[in-house]
Amino acid sequence: MAFRMTRGREAAQRLGDQRAALKAQAIRTEAVLNAPVQTGRLRQSIGIQKVGDGHYRVGTSVSYAPFVEYGTRHQRAQPFMRPAVEKVRQQR
Repeated sequence: MAFRMTRGREAAQRLGDQRAALKAQAIRTEAVLNAPVQTGRLRQSIGIQKVGDGHYRVGTSVSYAPFVEYGTRHQRAQPFMRPAVEKVRQQR
């Protein structure tokens, strides 16, 4: 009986991980579509990293991404990550 429960938990965990992976991919897709393009480097740098069971991190490695997302006193904000997260969050 315990064997079945373990298999059931493992199946549920795999399903949860698959759902999280799909959400992460949807966020990445939206962020890529939202990202402003000058050279294309920002868009190309947006990726997904698995950080644990059912947990993924979507982000970028370019150093200027926060300045684009939040703006500076010389440049207006051009959010691309936050709108992507909000759009996927609303699609529940």
